[in-house]
Amino acid sequence: MSNDQQKNNAMNTVVKVNQLSILDHNRSLLNDVNLTITKGAFHCIIGESGSGKSLLTRTILGMKPSQLSYQGDIKIDLNKTDAVFQDVQSNMFQNVTLAKHFQYIYEANHSQLSKQDIKEDVLDKMQLLGLNQGEQLLKRYPFELSGGMAQRVAFIMSLIRRPDYLFLDEPTSALDQENVKKFMHYLIKAQEHYQMTIVFITHDINLVKDYATHISIMQQGQLIESGEASSILANPTHSYTKNLIAIAHRRQAYA
Repeated sequence: MSNDQQKNNAMNTVVKVNQLSILDHNRSLLNDVNLTITKGAFHCIIGESGSGKSLLTRTILGMKPSQLSYQGDIKIDLNKTDAVFQDVQSNMFQNVTLAKHFQYIYEANHSQLSKQDIKEDVLDKMQLLGLNQGEQLLKRYPFELSGGMAQRVAFIMSLIRRPDYLFLDEPTSALDQENVKKFMHYLIKAQEHYQMTIVFITHDINLVKDYATHISIMQQGQLIESGEASSILANPTHSYTKNLIAIAHRRQAYA
């Protein structure tokens, strides 16, 4: 690789993980993980429950449980980063209405908007994501939302902050098929509009096939395969990846 190519790759790299290992006493949770995420990618991290994909994500974002031991190096600009996790309720004030949540976030990021402008913008985003009756939703408290509702609300809040890099942990797991399609359609539009890099954590290989530009496959704490989606889906090298793709094909055949 030429020096120019190396510089180009470095400039386009927004997340770099080098030889990351995590131990819980003597038990290995992540083992020698190397990961590169490039600017503008829709990068899917896929694996079954317990594969280490969520632990890897939280570690990249600096959310490290103190009782664990860490080795390796992570490079990311957290000031340009936002995330939506499955347990989004813990990031909201349970005694504050959604309307107030949105008002605070808009005031911190777009102070020139009036309350009416804020309301209209939020209602438009809710409608596009399948959150009907937005007027009533704004009067609710976070604890009154279902899991799927809470994740979509948190996603809207993240978009308002306009991050360059957005991490989404299983954002469609609590949604029915119709709302999955609405969410993914809106996510792609938002990525294009705001020119974001998306890191999408999932166990759904069909979503990966439809939307990913890049894929990283996790199994038992190891990153076993990583690269461009088109290449991996066409020519998987690891038996676990081959099995995931075969399962997806069978599901589509019976759909």
